[in-house]
Amino acid sequence: MLFLAVTLGFFVENQREHYIENQRAKQYASFLHSDLIKDTASLSQRIAYMNSGIRKIDTLILILKSPDPETFVKKIYELSTYLYSNPLYTANNSTIEQLKNSGSLRYFRNKTLIRNFSDFDNEVQNMKTIDERNLYIVEETRKFLTRFLDLRGVPLPRILASDSSLEQSSIPEVLRLYKNDPAQFEEYANLSTLKQLDWRNRLRLMTRTLNSARSLILSLKEEYHLSEWTPLEE
Repeated sequence: MLFLAVTLGFFVENQREHYIENQRAKQYASFLHSDLIKDTASLSQRIAYMNSGIRKIDTLILILKSPDPETFVKKIYELSTYLYSNPLYTANNSTIEQLKNSGSLRYFRNKTLIRNFSDFDNEVQNMKTIDERNLYIVEETRKFLTRFLDLRGVPLPRILASDSSLEQSSIPEVLRLYKNDPAQFEEYANLSTLKQLDWRNRLRLMTRTLNSARSLILSLKEEYHLSEWTPLEE
């Protein structure tokens, strides 16, 4: 009887620990799922903006290489918003970091889910590395623009849906270029081409990251029966 009681006690304790770990896994899954929903929305909007921007920069390059680019001052200002902007993506990684640093990733038992988690985390880190490495392109372009035109006349970037509420102030009444030197137009065209190359590379990485996020969302949904409206348990 004593042996049976001890065995039963161990069984009950194991069941209790299993239940607690399962509840923690569900809670982390809910938090992670919520972060990923925000990430996919953010990535999708940035991808759309950059795809559009690459086409707009094509137009800008054609203008800058045209025989009389100074006759398209208003258009140069309008399109320069894409050269000035820097649609960096920053992941909502608080849950990911907590899972990694606390060892709580062990609560996830599904191998596919863990692999998708690792793939997404790697893609985010790769993109962060590229963004930091190519930050000089943004800096050099903005330095050039301060010498080339009046930045007050460059439209504010509308990268995210929430940016539509941004208001621009102090727009100059007359848009002008500080210099009409052919060398300046050529330099701007070269910077624009460099920007395109950088954005094409970042678009490739963003698309991979978006696909990884979607795969991880699907794994979380299948394993823990989550939806976009799943409430977070405290």
